[in-house]
Amino acid sequence: MLEVTVTSSSPASTLVTVSGELAGPGAERLLARLDRLLDNGHRYVVLDLTGVKFCDSSGVSALVRGHARASAAAGGLRLSAASDQVTRVLELSGLARMLGLPSTVEA
Repeated sequence: MLEVTVTSSSPASTLVTVSGELAGPGAERLLARLDRLLDNGHRYVVLDLTGVKFCDSSGVSALVRGHARASAAAGGLRLSAASDQVTRVLELSGLARMLGLPSTVEA
């Protein structure tokens, strides 16, 4: 089960904490929540994925689609943090940088 909680909101951005599994129905739940936020005028959304223990391709797709929807609404979607598993998946897919996730790769 995926839990999506709006942790804080300001005119500049809305922080959303996500925990559980970002897969299947959880991915759709996240997208639905992002859609509601964007429809209600929250243009810049920051996701904290520290509590996400598992992310599959549907979760990655939800993040990409959420990013595209926020960009289309003249806003943005960024990640403030992610669990090790999610960070690895996003780095391997090349999406970590697009979503603003700090790199864990040492130079």
